[in-house]
Amino acid sequence: MTIEAPSLARRTPARWFVNRLMLATGAAALADWLFYNAYPLGVSVAIFLGSCAVLAIGTNPVRAHPRLRIGASIALLLALLAVVEEVSWLSFLVASGATSLFALMMVSGDFAAWPSQLRRALGLPLAGPFWLAGDAFRARRLSLRKGKPAGRIAALASWIAPILLGSIFLALFASANPLIEDWVQELDPRRIFELVSVARAVFWLLVICSIWPLLHLRFSRKAARAALASGTSPAGDFEALFGKVAVLRSLLLFNALFAVQTSLDFAYLWGGLALPNGLTYAAYAHRGAYPLVATTLLAAGFVLVAMRRGGPAETSPWIKPLVLAWVAQNLMLVASSIFRTGLYIAAYSLSELRLAALIWMALVAVGLALIVVQIVWRKTSRWLLNANAIATAITLYACCWIDFPAIVASYDIAHCLEISGTGPALDLDYLFALGPEAMPAYDEFLQAYWRRNQTGKSSGQIAWSQNERRSNAETASRLNWRSRTFRGWRLQRYFDTHPEGASTGERPLANQ
Repeated sequence: MTIEAPSLARRTPARWFVNRLMLATGAAALADWLFYNAYPLGVSVAIFLGSCAVLAIGTNPVRAHPRLRIGASIALLLALLAVVEEVSWLSFLVASGATSLFALMMVSGDFAAWPSQLRRALGLPLAGPFWLAGDAFRARRLSLRKGKPAGRIAALASWIAPILLGSIFLALFASANPLIEDWVQELDPRRIFELVSVARAVFWLLVICSIWPLLHLRFSRKAARAALASGTSPAGDFEALFGKVAVLRSLLLFNALFAVQTSLDFAYLWGGLALPNGLTYAAYAHRGAYPLVATTLLAAGFVLVAMRRGGPAETSPWIKPLVLAWVAQNLMLVASSIFRTGLYIAAYSLSELRLAALIWMALVAVGLALIVVQIVWRKTSRWLLNANAIATAITLYACCWIDFPAIVASYDIAHCLEISGTGPALDLDYLFALGPEAMPAYDEFLQAYWRRNQTGKSSGQIAWSQNERRSNAETASRLNWRSRTFRGWRLQRYFDTHPEGASTGERPLANQ
């Protein structure tokens, strides 16, 4: 079933354009009310993106079958819930990307072409200014071709003469009548420009351009299917470069190189062999963690080329075992990278970047495991693409709900030198750079620190934690509903139920 929306060709072109321009202007007004001078962002993001999704399906023909509509709607709702939980760069990208993808899915009605649609969804906001200008010129050209007045544009033009002549008459009357002159001075049009700032006008223009592609989605199902089917028959040069002999020689060389790295990791990381003089385990771990993950990604790409359908693996009895051995070594490299990062964290504490790196490494390991499943069970490349996409989507969505600052703060405090007696000293500057989410963990740290060191308070000590708490609590209390999030609400409840936090005392280690 297809729900048709008025198209540019079926209705008066100028009326079609003006109607959508009015809708885009309304969306800009909504964005102005929700976002302008409202920081930080909160539930307002979900309201705006949800409104954009409604506008998209209201102004475009909906071709999606019922099951796809339900699935796309549920996915959009889950993505919007992520920004209601907390607005971060990741949750915003997930929610905005899901909104664009929802609109494309509903209009195309073809889930099979999701890779190309995802690429288009990510580029829709950037295409807005060009689509807006193109639709404006196209509407004008079609109106002139049909020999009809430009609809509401002509209606607006019909006001030019009355307004112009009326202004002239009003100026003459004002020069002749002091009372009218006083009234005109009270209606000084320059006040309009005082109320409307250039920054706000630019903001409205950016919103209109960003939302315009959603109001006029252009989609060719034939082109999408052709793009999806392209690339199945590799060119002759590609076959010569990645043919049977080239792939076999590459796998032999790669397995030998990876065996050297794996052996060194077994000896120094897992076996505890003493490192050369001047090289610490932390330095050895840090230098290898990220390059090895990049190596694994490059290796995974080569495996996909070697095991492609119709490729050399189907004619050689040696390629498949060598590929499996190489993938196993890559999995070992990922495990070593995770272990390396763990050693570095033990020496220098946890950070948000290091935690994200661990998640990324685990995702790479899942991708390698899926490659093994594809090879052993003879799955198609499309199955592998879909499986990796699902794993990536689940990981990114789960990260939207993880309170990284709170996790990092809790871990660093639990394993710091001041509390556990081992490990690195607590970096208080980094701890408070994590934001108010670190305050509950810091309260626990103060209590444990004072109990452990029998630190009392005196009249000369500074209530440093209370100052930080008071600042965070006051900032949270000043937020209006547009900036509210579930995570912020939970944090505010903590501040309300723990108004004093830990016992007032000096900043630990402030003078050490």
